[in-house]
Amino acid sequence: MSKANEECKEKRSFMKKYITFAEKLSDGSGLAAAYLLIPLVVVFLIEIVARNVFNHPTTWAYGTCFILGGCAALLGFGYALKNGAMVRIDILYAKFPQKVKNILDIILHILIFMPLSGGGAYYCIINAIVSVKTLETFSVGSWNAPIWPTKIVMAISFTILTLQGIAEIFKDVERLKTLKQEAKD
Repeated sequence: MSKANEECKEKRSFMKKYITFAEKLSDGSGLAAAYLLIPLVVVFLIEIVARNVFNHPTTWAYGTCFILGGCAALLGFGYALKNGAMVRIDILYAKFPQKVKNILDIILHILIFMPLSGGGAYYCIINAIVSVKTLETFSVGSWNAPIWPTKIVMAISFTILTLQGIAEIFKDVERLKTLKQEAKD
């Protein structure tokens, strides 16, 4: 086997391992997001019963729901990207051949998505570090809930989203190689 073929197989092997790793992370964060919806619903129910049955609303439900709902949404980002659930404008895109779609996806991921998600991850990591150092609390509501765990979740979520974005680029490269190989055969 030639050295060039061997290097190509090593690159593909790395890309496949990376895609598997990123997709497992995205699946895990999506599962965590789903499980966060359970306490969110429970807190909503407690608030509804307290407010409507006992005429005594809680002081903590709003902040708790805000935090749980925000964490669930953020943790679902990588999972949504992996499963193609992100919003896409298909007016022109749907009419393109698959090869053009793949090339366009790669270009847009590199030029728009990666700087935004990578920058978001960087900013969230810095913000989480500061928040943990100061033990930041949530200033909305009456109980000053700790917000620093949410900032950690934000940093993790944007990092997973960025890693999944890289995996999507790798998958598009693999699809292009497959299309090229099919065209030769």
